[in-house]
Amino acid sequence: MLESLQPISYAVVSVFFFLSTSTILLRVYARGYLVRSFGLDDWCMFSILFFNAGQQVILYYFLHYGAGLQLDTVYTTHPEWLLNLSYALFAEEIYYIWMHWVIKMAFLLFYLRFATTRTFRYLVYSTMGLNTIFSTITWTLYVLQCMPLDALFHPAAHPTTKCVDRAVLAFVPTGFSAFVDIAILILPIRPLWHIQVSLRKRLTLISIVSLGSLVVLVSMLRIIVLNLFEKNIDLTYTLGKLIIVSSIEIDLAIIAANAPSLKIYWSKYISRPSTPTRKDQYESITLSTLQGQKVLSQSSSCHISSSNKTVRDGRRDMMSPERMAEEGDMGMAITRIGNEDLNRESQEALWTSEDGIIVTSSVGVVVHAKPEQHDDQLEANYYVFDKA
Repeated sequence: MLESLQPISYAVVSVFFFLSTSTILLRVYARGYLVRSFGLDDWCMFSILFFNAGQQVILYYFLHYGAGLQLDTVYTTHPEWLLNLSYALFAEEIYYIWMHWVIKMAFLLFYLRFATTRTFRYLVYSTMGLNTIFSTITWTLYVLQCMPLDALFHPAAHPTTKCVDRAVLAFVPTGFSAFVDIAILILPIRPLWHIQVSLRKRLTLISIVSLGSLVVLVSMLRIIVLNLFEKNIDLTYTLGKLIIVSSIEIDLAIIAANAPSLKIYWSKYISRPSTPTRKDQYESITLSTLQGQKVLSQSSSCHISSSNKTVRDGRRDMMSPERMAEEGDMGMAITRIGNEDLNRESQEALWTSEDGIIVTSSVGVVVHAKPEQHDDQLEANYYVFDKA
């Protein structure tokens, strides 16, 4: 057994904080500037940038006051540190649940981007409600664990006070959190599976969104460490292990929540081929039949133009879902497809890009009415379709 876990704890806490913070900043830049689809889920994750900094301060506080050292060493050199650690542990219990609540809400708000059915939307809202109820119950348990609460910090001054069993305080909140984590992991599988793309791309989408499964695995490991901690087996040394596991759990959850947005960089700068093949060019076309008059007669002129930029529907300019997906903005692309697919029978999508999520080019058919003309007045190129 190592004499001290502090060097490892400082290293793990610092590295994972740097990684999670980097993904938040990359997400903010990608969603705010590259694809310009900054939503509630992004604001939620942006707030975690500051909340996670507060969490980092608490972890460093633990380490500063002896977490990771042998309990005998702390007793011998700085016995007053134990009271400081007890105050910090109570604050961490409250703050840790808050961090999990915000991160889970960021996940669920992102799911609303591709909630194209009422059932899925209700499931997401129900999971949000469970997340809030479980968090509230946990906070209540922590605040009321001892009456008065001072008995938690000075048990000798309250010899007759009975507190809630520490095992209940440790494992009930962990069970709540694991239940919501599993729900968040399962929720998007069905809607993503029904996206009209190849099997490999569907599996890629699901795997990106399901990175949260790593958080569930770390949570199981945290239960093992909590069991040692609640048995008071070398309290300060075990606290160092708990700091390592908790830091990895929180930061992995942040990284997993940001993973779909990081796909934007992969699609934009890495996976896009420099010279598209003939097959790529062919499969990148989406033929869309616009609503309205569909019969082309001699009194109409038809122009076919590639809409890789924006699609104008006569009322407003709007980025096509294919362009959104090409830029890597998976959530907005799926949402736009679900909301605007008013006539599925009239649309045919050809999906491309072996490494991208959904990369297409859209060809819009725009019909302009012209004054009726006689056959001898028609221009020679009247029936020529030019690609803009």
